[in-house]
Amino acid sequence: MGFVTELEELFSFIYKAPFDNGLTEHELDHVMMGHYSKAPEINPEEVANWKWMRPEEIKKDIAKNPDSYTAWFKIIFEKFYGHIRQNPLNHAG
Repeated sequence: MGFVTELEELFSFIYKAPFDNGLTEHELDHVMMGHYSKAPEINPEEVANWKWMRPEEIKKDIAKNPDSYTAWFKIIFEKFYGHIRQNPLNHAG
């Protein structure tokens, strides 16, 4: 996304998701969090599409359009959403 920032590992997890074509994803994922306050610089050769949404908007959109999201993203988002609800960011100062 065109920037460098320090990262903190929030959690990792293993998931397994079968697909209709008979293939299965079975991965160990690490979820990292960092802070950056400027606009990202998107490389169109690496990123086909992206958008910025508040976590509450993502939660509503996943409920409304679950097939628009990958299995791993839904798992990560639920864990991340729980984390940010328990650890709100302090934007003061």
